[in-house]
Amino acid sequence: MLKIVAIFMRISNIKIKGFRSFGPNEVEIAFKEKLAAFIGLNSAGKTAALEALRKLFGSSLSEREITRQDFHIGKDENFEEISERELSIEVRMDFSEEEQEAVPHFFSNMVVDDLFGDLYIRIRLDATWKKSEIVPQGEIEVRTHFISKPEGAQEQEDSKKPFPNHLRSLIQILYVPAIRKPAEQLKYASGSIMHRVLRKIKSSDQFKHEFDEKIEEINGSFKGLPEFNTVQASITEFWQKFHKDERYRDATLGFGGSDFDSILKKLEIFFNPTGTHKSFGIDELGEGYRSMFYLTLVCSLLDVEEKLAETEETETIGTSRPLLTILAIEEPENHIAPQLLGRVIKILKTISEKENSQVFLSSHTSAIVKRLEPETIFHFRITEKYETEVNAILLPEKTNEAYKYIKEAVHNYPEIYFARLVVIGEGDSEEVIFNRLMSVMNVDFDDNIMTFAPLGHRFVNHIWKLLNVLHIPYITLLDLDIEREGGGWGRVQYALKQLVNIGIDKNELLKLVDDNVLSDEDLDGMHSWSLAGENSIDELNGWVDYLKDHNIFYSSPLDLDFLMLTHYPEHYKKAVPKGGGPRIPDKVKELGEFKEKVKTAVCATLKSEKATGETYSEEERELMIWYNYHFLGRGKPATHIQVLSSMSDKEIEDDLPPVFSEIFRRISSIVN
Repeated sequence: MLKIVAIFMRISNIKIKGFRSFGPNEVEIAFKEKLAAFIGLNSAGKTAALEALRKLFGSSLSEREITRQDFHIGKDENFEEISERELSIEVRMDFSEEEQEAVPHFFSNMVVDDLFGDLYIRIRLDATWKKSEIVPQGEIEVRTHFISKPEGAQEQEDSKKPFPNHLRSLIQILYVPAIRKPAEQLKYASGSIMHRVLRKIKSSDQFKHEFDEKIEEINGSFKGLPEFNTVQASITEFWQKFHKDERYRDATLGFGGSDFDSILKKLEIFFNPTGTHKSFGIDELGEGYRSMFYLTLVCSLLDVEEKLAETEETETIGTSRPLLTILAIEEPENHIAPQLLGRVIKILKTISEKENSQVFLSSHTSAIVKRLEPETIFHFRITEKYETEVNAILLPEKTNEAYKYIKEAVHNYPEIYFARLVVIGEGDSEEVIFNRLMSVMNVDFDDNIMTFAPLGHRFVNHIWKLLNVLHIPYITLLDLDIEREGGGWGRVQYALKQLVNIGIDKNELLKLVDDNVLSDEDLDGMHSWSLAGENSIDELNGWVDYLKDHNIFYSSPLDLDFLMLTHYPEHYKKAVPKGGGPRIPDKVKELGEFKEKVKTAVCATLKSEKATGETYSEEERELMIWYNYHFLGRGKPATHIQVLSSMSDKEIEDDLPPVFSEIFRRISSIVN
């Protein structure tokens, strides 16, 4: 009998090729943590990835069965014209052990990349489907084997060694489908969770003797009931009329004896108190509670195995407990109230932290994703070829200042993972305004699976990088901030440098009208370029227009709040409480005080005591009094909500800032 000593195992990667939505090119998913989340829109391949694990490690033949439908069919392929198909599913399993020498005693198929590398095993399922004139579904051959060569090494036929059935008990998978049926797992039947838990119970001879005595008492009591005897006599009478075999002459109605499996099959779980003066069975619970109880069974199983293992001096592989239990759970959010999802994720994290368990889950809801560490998330999408593509979440280096910001950003705005398009702004004002403009422009963000994220800050290039990796298009709206510190040319310089940082060709990006390329020195000094020249603003706006080719737009000349104020001044001036609003001296009678009020407003708006507002018109400088009142002294989103809710769609559309018309045209071109 094989023994183990403190050997812990985990799946470190899975490679899938030709299986369901996974195309002919191998897709590798590498896991650094023991909890991994597969996220993405519907039909992106998340369930296929979980099913791949079940095909490899399922405990029953039905779970491991490969059918014709498991083989990938390409977008433009005609199934009738295909005569043969192949698929493969491979996992790498790494070990953490206290005694290295213990490993070879039970796994002779270990490989290592180099002299000082870690030991690991490779297990691969290969399947081939061939069209057949005899078998309607075609002929399918399935082989599961160890690969005795390190990853990347040349494989020969003798590199593959059959994976023996007696080792299957070492790795077991508990698959929790999207449609939960816990009653099936409560049956004491091979493969169920209840069977795996209850088989830990050991019965002594004394227990069996006492149980038999109790059964006899119960059977004796039933025989005292006249109706019971009538039923018993009738069954025996008709039974004897059907046959004359002396071996089975009498049919006795009663409760069985002490066969331990028979005893365990009679165990049921009930829930009290119910408020109805009777216990509830599992099928009487609501969908949400049934779903949570399914997870309860899994947790209990792992807990029982762990506690009982502590009482044993040595552990028997495959009979006491498996080396690795894989929990693969589809859509843990199903039927569960949002406020309880935090508990569910906490429990799943606890399971993954156990020495002999690993958790894989799939989800397409932001309520789950926001509760997970970004490092554990894998984004699934379907390409134009209708093939699954999988990407890890790209984060800056942990030593980088941007790491914490981006990590918090994706925690707070998990909707970006599921979007077909992300609109990036700088703050809450943009979100309020875009929500209102959706009805004006007849563009529904929800219907088109678009989302808004106020993440256009100094680390925006990391958001761009993340979305590029996930192949999610995006549009960015930034403030131009002319005459503010770092504004104007500084904002354009910032966008150009961020585009370079995400890999845009510098020579193409910085090409000038005379075909020369803006030098690094000129780019580094761009923020100091003057706006006082005759054509300076036109030159600045030329770069602003150019950046639209990269889906970068600007609220010009200052920010979005000022843009809305200059286009709808009368509506914003009306948005004051009774007796409220700024105190503005009369422009004719109190000209000196009025000019001083404007000067003060300009300095406050442009955030500098030296600000003059020379690039702004007289009307714009005067509106800065109202800018101070609404957006520096009150809540920005609240002001926009008040104003926009009071306006009709036509009033908004008649004087809509041109940048919004451009953005919504760009949105339509992307999503359509």
